[in-house]
Amino acid sequence: MGINLSANENCYGCSPRVTEAVQKKIKDISLYPDFNPLPLEEKLAGILSVTPGNIAIGAGSVRVIDGMIQTFCNEEDEIITFERSFSAYGQLAVMHRKRCLFAQLKDWRCEVTNILPLLSKKNRLIFIANPNNPTGTIITHDELKFLLSRVKREVLVVVDEAYREYITSPDYPESLQLQKEFQNLVIVRTFSKVYGLAGLRIGYAIAHEKIIAELSKERVPYSLNCLAIPAALAALDDKKFISGSVKANTEQRTFLYEQLTRLGFNTIQSQANFVYLWFESDREKEKTFDILSKNGIHICNLKIFGQDRSLRITVGDKEANRSVIETLSQISIPENV
Repeated sequence: MGINLSANENCYGCSPRVTEAVQKKIKDISLYPDFNPLPLEEKLAGILSVTPGNIAIGAGSVRVIDGMIQTFCNEEDEIITFERSFSAYGQLAVMHRKRCLFAQLKDWRCEVTNILPLLSKKNRLIFIANPNNPTGTIITHDELKFLLSRVKREVLVVVDEAYREYITSPDYPESLQLQKEFQNLVIVRTFSKVYGLAGLRIGYAIAHEKIIAELSKERVPYSLNCLAIPAALAALDDKKFISGSVKANTEQRTFLYEQLTRLGFNTIQSQANFVYLWFESDREKEKTFDILSKNGIHICNLKIFGQDRSLRITVGDKEANRSVIETLSQISIPENV
């Protein structure tokens, strides 16, 4: 199998508590799930200092995002997001026959001022991945507040915080605080990353009660399997596993960034659990991708997401990351052509 650093999930697996909780529910997999999100909604509400009515559980954050488009976009409405960002935003817009406008990045960051010229009466949803996937960069608290202050209140600003647990920057938005002032701010989070539950598909939205009530109307029956909620409840309780995963990710993310920079690669400091590489030519990108693949190291060629001249490497454990650097040390410094 080699080393798989192609998916930006938690390379450290899931916690022992999650494994135990799932094993207890295995006997129920022949039954239709009894979808009762209230225990998880109440637990999240207590952690986040909101009410259960401010939370909507979904089958992964992608399903929550899909539900936002289905619920709040009419036939002629438009969606705004960023180029070189999470591909699902544009893909779901196409699926629902909605026009999607793409604001440009600046220095590999989501520059919120680039959204303003795209605003019109047709806009209903703005999606921002923070940190951005695949560049790993963030928008700051002040930048998000600036955008919210200039967007009409009927336009929903959806901030996708899938990687928020990995953040070390002090400038990262206090989004729950901003939500008290801006009721059109919707926060999307997931159990797929630091909690290690990607295969169980569970995520959630945090928003004003009226937004959650509308979003819940589009909930697909039986959309959450019988293992997801018990696993999520167990994951929230295992603080030792979470802190250990965050600590290891921070250390190894720094190692990858510093070593890739030393080797001459174009990269940028990430706030997520992956690092981004960009190249001046597709030839150099393919050269880097191929040598890793031939050595059994699988990373994400962003060509599959419609992004040229770029690669994404998920932060692995110490051994995996050292293998990446040792392998890349065999090739010449990328040419700027």
